[in-house]
Amino acid sequence: MALPLLIILSIVCAYTLVLFLFSLGIQRERVPVDREPAHGSKVSVIIPFRNEEHNLPLLIHDLKVQTYPPGLFEVILVNDHSTDGSGGIVDSMVTGIPGFRHLSLLAGNSGKKAALSHGIQSALHERLIQVDADCRIGPEFIASHMAFLEKYPSDLVAGLVSTGQGKGGFLEVFERFDLLALAGTGAGSFGTGRPMMCSGANLAYSRGLYMETRSYDPVESTESGDDMFLMIGARKLKRVLAFNAAREACVHTAPVLSFRELLKQRIRWGAKSTRYGMADIQLLALLVAVTNLSVLLMPLWFFVFPGDWQWLAGACLLKSLADFVLLYKIAGICHQRSGLLWFIPVSMAYYPVFLVSLLGMVSGKKSWKRGG
Repeated sequence: MALPLLIILSIVCAYTLVLFLFSLGIQRERVPVDREPAHGSKVSVIIPFRNEEHNLPLLIHDLKVQTYPPGLFEVILVNDHSTDGSGGIVDSMVTGIPGFRHLSLLAGNSGKKAALSHGIQSALHERLIQVDADCRIGPEFIASHMAFLEKYPSDLVAGLVSTGQGKGGFLEVFERFDLLALAGTGAGSFGTGRPMMCSGANLAYSRGLYMETRSYDPVESTESGDDMFLMIGARKLKRVLAFNAAREACVHTAPVLSFRELLKQRIRWGAKSTRYGMADIQLLALLVAVTNLSVLLMPLWFFVFPGDWQWLAGACLLKSLADFVLLYKIAGICHQRSGLLWFIPVSMAYYPVFLVSLLGMVSGKKSWKRGG
């Protein structure tokens, strides 16, 4: 067997092994939600936003119907210089409601990280939950996180993120698979004891941890990545990290409207990875990139190694099986397995999307989303 072919097969096998480990690491232990928590733990929910006039009314409604006792949580919405009607909507929906506050960043201070910092500094409670403004949450969202923390005291708890129901169609399914794969990787890596990924759309942590991890967040050079740098800082400080994979603690983000927006989002996510400064996370990113490129170039490999087509076909099937198993497990938790019927066409479309995203990231064409 030629050395290049052996390298390709070794890369795919390594990727497959990692994904199977992540699949085994996904742990969904049902933590009963107590509507009258024994210790009455208090929490501040921080929501930075910018130009989210279509999404904020839905999220605010979700927050108003939480089952967690109203006196035990507050909601802080931080406006990052919105130019649409977001500010007015928030004012009309929360003014006069106990526990809800609307703050605005001062001129000269902008960006999601600045909005988060402002909200955290204004929070009344030590325990924090961070949610993105374009998300929907269920009525037991806060209660689920607090029950999980009661049973598993942790400095940082990550949660599941998927897409909500939009207009349907291939783009929506594609994005849902992509987010589920990221959620599965995150949940599985936490389960293996080496957290690799989390999302700022669904995080619970302490104010103390946030303050201690500021030195690990390159705010000046990286506008995005508040979630990952917080997690990395917690790992470096050897804090307790956990993943709440309960369906009640899952958030559903609004689907993107076009492939262009999806590509911009993926380029933005990928661009910050070079700043992480943790070998295992960067090696995982490299392994995923090299594996995807190897599969994308399979037509070339079949031409170069025609006598070994069985090995190459086996590698493709093995990689697809690993992807499917991870998606199947995490989609089951989120009640979204019906979309797996699209697995083959979505998988075929994934590789060119990945290539365009990678080229955009390498070229430095980043488009930051500021605020919510």
